[in-house]
Amino acid sequence: EEEGVPDLLKMVITLTQERLTEKLMFMDSVQCTVLEVKAIEGLGHTVDVVLVNGTLREGDTIVVSTMDGPVVTNIRALLTPPPNREMRVKSEYIHHASLQGAVGIKIVAPDIGRAVAGTPIMVVREDLGDDLEDVKGDVQEDLDKLLKSLQTDSKGVMVHASTLGALEALLQFLREESKPPIPVSHIAIGPIHKKDVMRANIMNEKKLPEFATILAFDVSIDSDAQAMADELNVRVFSAEIIYHLFDQFTAYMNGLREARKAEATALVVFPCVLKILPQYIFNKKDPIVIGVEVVEGTLRLNTMVCIPSLSLDVGRITRIEINHKEATSAKKGTQVSVRIANEANPTLTYGRQFDHSNTLYSKINRASIDACKEYFKEEMTKDDWNLIIKLKKVFNIS
Repeated sequence: EEEGVPDLLKMVITLTQERLTEKLMFMDSVQCTVLEVKAIEGLGHTVDVVLVNGTLREGDTIVVSTMDGPVVTNIRALLTPPPNREMRVKSEYIHHASLQGAVGIKIVAPDIGRAVAGTPIMVVREDLGDDLEDVKGDVQEDLDKLLKSLQTDSKGVMVHASTLGALEALLQFLREESKPPIPVSHIAIGPIHKKDVMRANIMNEKKLPEFATILAFDVSIDSDAQAMADELNVRVFSAEIIYHLFDQFTAYMNGLREARKAEATALVVFPCVLKILPQYIFNKKDPIVIGVEVVEGTLRLNTMVCIPSLSLDVGRITRIEINHKEATSAKKGTQVSVRIANEANPTLTYGRQFDHSNTLYSKINRASIDACKEYFKEEMTKDDWNLIIKLKKVFNIS
């Protein structure tokens, strides 16, 4: 018979109570952590907390952590669900004047809606000598440590999560486990609102549309925010499982990269050096058809070739034949027949403006080099990069 998670939890609790009774010790110092922030009809914003140690009382002054710093407020009500009911199930709550750990509690207090799930709640007991500013300082110090661990990049996606723990887990996944790592420019906890969409749209203004994206982990998006996102072309990917969120964003980035690669095809020029074979001159004028040997690099279809020493654009390779068979490329050392078209200068003639004594070079420039680096790196060999270094000097490219 299989055992379920409830059975395992029951076993852990039972063994703890039976065998660790002497080692378990209740402490008076309050140890309380925010689990979830909820808006309840008739109560306003509330927080569900787990009180592990210490005592909470109605009227206590507490300090909670928010993304904007510590907030001081007073407990208006301490609520628990009826016996054998979960906090998440809607029912009449039981009011308490005070509660002692360990117990799950719903706290009603002013200005508590911005509390960050996963952070501790501190109680200020002035009758015991607690100083409010000292407590706020401790909360701020903890918050600073937290924010330091959640530092963001100058460019990247926005990340929203339901809790602090979920946010930390998602950031670690995006930065350390994702290949390649996904940069994050801003983080937040809780639902997505219009202000968040406006912040994400900054990446569109910076000409980085791929990062005008919000990754929403287990959080909702306001309907007005979704409408604004559609209008501003800000993408919102939502999932309740981190891996699904990563898969969605990766698929989007791959699609975007393929589209940009297709656009870059018009710019890219792969490096090659060609030697004209004088015994194989088939047509001297547009289209020029001659035999060449690939001295360095790889000759590809549609490559623009030129003679830098003459500042002469010979034309674009529109056809390659190897042993009378059409090909799309030719490697170093291969002798091929090529057809060269020059729409800008159709009167260009072999034997008049140039001949076999001139070496043909693929016409590279800064834009084509950048395109090779960004989108065609896997198609470039080490020899190709070394050739680009040589050609940069030939074409005076910095």
